[in-house]
Amino acid sequence: MQALVIKELLIQKAASLGLCTRDDALKKADQIIDDLLASEISVPEPDEESCKRYYENNRKRFFTSPLFEVSHILYLAPPEDENARNVAKEKAENALERLKKHPGLFEVIAKEESGCSSAKDAGRLGQISKGQTLPGFEAALMSMKENEISHEPVATEVGYHIIKVHKRADGKQLPFESVKEWIADFLKNQSWQRSFSQYVQILAGEAEISGFRLKRADTPLVQ
Repeated sequence: MQALVIKELLIQKAASLGLCTRDDALKKADQIIDDLLASEISVPEPDEESCKRYYENNRKRFFTSPLFEVSHILYLAPPEDENARNVAKEKAENALERLKKHPGLFEVIAKEESGCSSAKDAGRLGQISKGQTLPGFEAALMSMKENEISHEPVATEVGYHIIKVHKRADGKQLPFESVKEWIADFLKNQSWQRSFSQYVQILAGEAEISGFRLKRADTPLVQ
C-alpha cells in the first residue's frame, strides 16, 4: 500500500512539472519516476576525508573472511521436537565427557554417531569461511582456537554439534585504498536514500491522502 501511494505521489509530481501526461504515466511509470528523481534529487559525491572517516570508524567491516578447517559431530533434532532436542543434547554431552578424557576419540565418535553425511569422513567439513554455516554454528566457531574442541554442545536448527577446529586463519585488515570506492558508493547511496525519504515526505505534506497514513513534512528538502 505504501509503495502504491508513493508511486502515485511521484507520478502526480512529474505531471505537475510537465514531465509526462497521465497516459504516459500508465505506459512507462518507472522511466518517468527515474527522470523525476534525477531532476529533483541531487546528492554530493563523498570526499576522501568523509570516506576515510567512515573507514576508521568501521574498520571491523573491512576484513577478509577468516578461514577454518573444521570437523563436527552432529546429533540430529528438529527445533519443534522438544523431546528429541533433549535426547540429542544429552548424547552430545556424553560424547563431550568422553572427549575430555580421550580427545583422540573424536574421529571414531564422528563415524559412529554423527547424523551428518560428513560422518563417513570422520566428521570433516573441510575449509569453511564466514556465512557458510548456520548462525549458531558460526558464532561458536568464531570464538574457537586451533586444535580446540567446543566445550559444550552447540545448538542450531538441526540439532546439537560438537565442533573441532583443526586450523584457523584469521582475516586480514583491508587497506583503505582497496575499499574506498565501495565506501564512496555506500555513502552516496545512504545520502540519496535520506534525500528520497525527505522528498516523499514533502510530497505527502502537499497532497491530500485518504485511507492511508504516510509520514509528512512541511519543511523544505534538506539535501
